[in-house]
Amino acid sequence: MSGICGIIRLDGVSVSRAELELMASRVVYRGPDGVEYYCEGPVGVACLSLDTTPDGTGACRPVVVPEHGLLFAADARLDNRDDCAGVSPHLHAGVAMDAELMLGMLLHAGEQGAARLLGDFAYVLWDAGHRELHLGRDPLGMRSLYYRIEPGRVLFATEVRQILAVNGVPRRLNEQAVGWHLCGMQTPPGQVFYEGIEELKPAEEVVIDMAGRKRSRCFWAPDPERRLRYRNERAYADQLRELLTEAVRCRLRARSPVGMSLSGGVDSTCVASVAGWLRQQGEAVPPMRAYSWIFSELPECDERENIYRIADHFGMPVHEVPAEETYPLVEEAANQPHEDDPFFSMFQPFLDRSLAAAAADRVSVMFYGSRGDVICGGAVSDVPGMLLAGHFHRAWRELEALSRITSLPRASTLSRYLVRPMLSDLLGGSRLARGLHAARCFGSSRKPRRGPIRRAESYVSLGFLHRAGLPEVEPVRAEAANWSRRAPRERYIHVFSPLVQQGMTYAERITAMHGVGNADPWSDRRIAEFILACPQYSVDSVIEVKRLARRAMAGIMPIEAIGSIGKVSPNPFTSLRCVTRPTTRCSA
Repeated sequence: MSGICGIIRLDGVSVSRAELELMASRVVYRGPDGVEYYCEGPVGVACLSLDTTPDGTGACRPVVVPEHGLLFAADARLDNRDDCAGVSPHLHAGVAMDAELMLGMLLHAGEQGAARLLGDFAYVLWDAGHRELHLGRDPLGMRSLYYRIEPGRVLFATEVRQILAVNGVPRRLNEQAVGWHLCGMQTPPGQVFYEGIEELKPAEEVVIDMAGRKRSRCFWAPDPERRLRYRNERAYADQLRELLTEAVRCRLRARSPVGMSLSGGVDSTCVASVAGWLRQQGEAVPPMRAYSWIFSELPECDERENIYRIADHFGMPVHEVPAEETYPLVEEAANQPHEDDPFFSMFQPFLDRSLAAAAADRVSVMFYGSRGDVICGGAVSDVPGMLLAGHFHRAWRELEALSRITSLPRASTLSRYLVRPMLSDLLGGSRLARGLHAARCFGSSRKPRRGPIRRAESYVSLGFLHRAGLPEVEPVRAEAANWSRRAPRERYIHVFSPLVQQGMTYAERITAMHGVGNADPWSDRRIAEFILACPQYSVDSVIEVKRLARRAMAGIMPIEAIGSIGKVSPNPFTSLRCVTRPTTRCSA
């Protein structure tokens, strides 16, 4: 949404405003509410403000505490403002800026401060007394921050292109990042497509001293040993409803009106329903407008029935975006890769059209359900969990359904979804994986691809991928090894997937380019912690897709909608349009 950038000179040379203006000029769309500069000797920071709050508390401005030699700036939406105000008696939660409250918590709690911040954020803190620069990013990676350490200076910015704009910064391609991208677009957090520039990872704090040395730490991670065992499944649904309601409420601290990117799927309808329900309950919720993808030529892709079930129930006007105007690569100029990275979405034409309409309607924030699919769906099977909980009939039905869906014989279904997961839980996932790999390789002259390169298309040079130095184990899978049971381990991989993370960064950037804020209530740390601690069979199953999210909507969403909602694949539309309306780029 907003943007920050700056330069810390390690050699004592003064930073000029012109240098900061050049960095800020690359992302002018992040500063419709003004740009403020701070230059004091070797320290320079620019804050570009895209404030979506009704009272100005979300503004991005430098916070200076001269008596302590502190300079702080944040691109943030702080959700626990009262908690942060409670540790800073001189600040009032009703009027203080998010950045001021964040700084108060960081100073009060020291190394524990970052973990006690709830919301989406990226911050920089210059401590002149200790001559250190602190950089931090929220646990779900909803705001971005990049940095470059050179012998005489440190550069940091919300977008890579701001750092590239600085005089003397080279544009050398990082082949490892390219290799990751060519392996299923699974570029891990921390990898940047330009050598010498680094990305702050989610939940990472980096400290850089005047010698250019850095130390980093992860200030938050979900507890792999945490297990929730409620009396019945209704209790899990009630807890999710409470958490999602609070996540939506926090993000509704916005100017009127707000937008809902509304499809007929579970994730966006849950978000829109909770927001609409809060308004019905008399809470101070801004008026809402829905923006939806409509398929008139291909009714098999159309979701209007479910869209209007929700919109009409909660009194939301719907702006229809005709799919015929959004076929892949409809506007070549709009489909050029961004300077930061080559990540691209097939939904970009819809995003552009819906956000342009929202901007024309003066929408402050667009709500999405982007991470809901991996939080509450994602086809994480937990048949062993069903059996251990005594749900024998349900486990049998699940296996029967899995056999039908995968077209596997019953014996193969039992092996894949019951025997191997149970062995994985007993032996440890990594040991079982090594054993299965050895069995597959036995007697074979060709070694199967392992690690990320298994996702590469056949036309990608294996020589290049090996030269890029990709590890055999993706970082997210190495992190997931801390989870002893297979089902929550798979859920962790889904939630923190590099592809999902890139999608979050992409969505935040494209909404900012339209002068609109981005909100995804499913990307809430509290929800992620809860879902990972739940029995996974209660979250999702093939016989009841996204069962926990649906059950959480009881009493909020219209009953007829709870049973009918479900995402329809747009693949027939995209396939047809690539054939019937080819472009040079599409047919190349």
